[in-house]
Amino acid sequence: MARPPLSPDQRRSEYLRIRLTPSEMHELKRLAMQAGLPYTAYAREVLFGRRPKAKPERERIFNDLLYELTSIATNFAQLEAALEDENFGKWARYVGGDMVERLMDREDLIPLISETMERLNAAGHVVNALARSANSGKEIKDEEIKETLDILQSVLEPLHEAAKQPPGSTE
Repeated sequence: MARPPLSPDQRRSEYLRIRLTPSEMHELKRLAMQAGLPYTAYAREVLFGRRPKAKPERERIFNDLLYELTSIATNFAQLEAALEDENFGKWARYVGGDMVERLMDREDLIPLISETMERLNAAGHVVNALARSANSGKEIKDEEIKETLDILQSVLEPLHEAAKQPPGSTE
């Protein structure tokens, strides 16, 4: 069933176009993500002097985790396509599938997830840099691949081990 139409004065029909530097846009998106809002909704709230309501900590942590894991998985899928190496596809399925399934909604792991997020983000940047290089046609050395996988594995290992335990046994 469709929603009833809004009256003309309630419709958001006016369009505002502003230009931002890349760093301003990055900061806007970062702040919006922290608040758990789309960046356009966040900008609208700030523009009118309203304080954007932040999502609960639990929801923010799981959203951040999902974002990081799916971003890394996407980079591995790009590496698989660019380098024609199915090992990267296995990593994509592990990070974006298995780890997501194991960790999402594991409230008992929130402290560990929270303490790991900065390192996970940094590892994601390393994987992204490798994918960017591969996508631009640069030669990727085996040492670079090994170093990248070692970094990511060291970050994911505590999460992987904790997720093997039944919920509540890690508290």
